[in-house]
Amino acid sequence: MSEHLQQTLSYLSSEINRIQTIAGTLSTVETEHHKELTNLSDDSKLLQIASEEQSASRQLGEIKNICLALSQKIEDLQSNLP
Repeated sequence: MSEHLQQTLSYLSSEINRIQTIAGTLSTVETEHHKELTNLSDDSKLLQIASEEQSASRQLGEIKNICLALSQKIEDLQSNLP
């Protein structure tokens, strides 16, 4: 049973790390889009889009932080398994 649990935790850890990487990459892209849109335009529609990009970047950053916390919990579980 503990071998199956260990494999499951390893799989979960791997997938969480993948989500974390994707969220970090997308957050960086959204931040760059926000900067570019803000610097290039006085158009209110584009500034609204820039604001939405900034919000998306923050949310993706939160997903990354959640993944980091989950990964740590999984590591703790794995280290306490027999």
